[in-house]
Amino acid sequence: MYSERNEGFSLIELLVVLLIVGILFVVSMPSFSTWIQNGKTRSVAESMQNGLRFAQTEGLRLSRTTTFTLSTTGWTVDYVQNSASDTITPHPLLVSPSSNLGGVVITPSAGTPAILEFNTFGRVLGGATAAGTFTALGNADATYDITNPSGPRKQRVIVSQSGKVRMCDPDAGGLSASRPDGC
Repeated sequence: MYSERNEGFSLIELLVVLLIVGILFVVSMPSFSTWIQNGKTRSVAESMQNGLRFAQTEGLRLSRTTTFTLSTTGWTVDYVQNSASDTITPHPLLVSPSSNLGGVVITPSAGTPAILEFNTFGRVLGGATAAGTFTALGNADATYDITNPSGPRKQRVIVSQSGKVRMCDPDAGGLSASRPDGC
């Protein structure tokens, strides 16, 4: 007796599998979108943290006071001329283009200046407002909140008086052994 063997799968089985994959894709889309927005927020926070550290290291390398200037479109790192007869012409050492922010908003906390100055030892000298008024930070840290209007995650970049730059999650609660990323 001759028997016919079926190998492979039928069109109906293929359509059922494609339907299941499609349903899983549609269900996972909102969380994937949130994941992308959270990634943008963290990327901008890490970039800002690296910009602050770059300002510190350039102050050490050049033996000059350097500035980190925050604007609505990004930031710049520059150095301060020592005197009017300084032979080195100031120029931006690092400029963060506005396209990198991607809708993410950086907000200095109350009392945090838009311009931070680092001395030749990498410590924070103080800050200045956008109008150029220089003030010492006192005992407070410079704190910047990074948020994305279309994503739930927030990040915070903190610069201490000693020049320590760190990033943390303000929604994680306090800093503890179980939550090392908290503020």
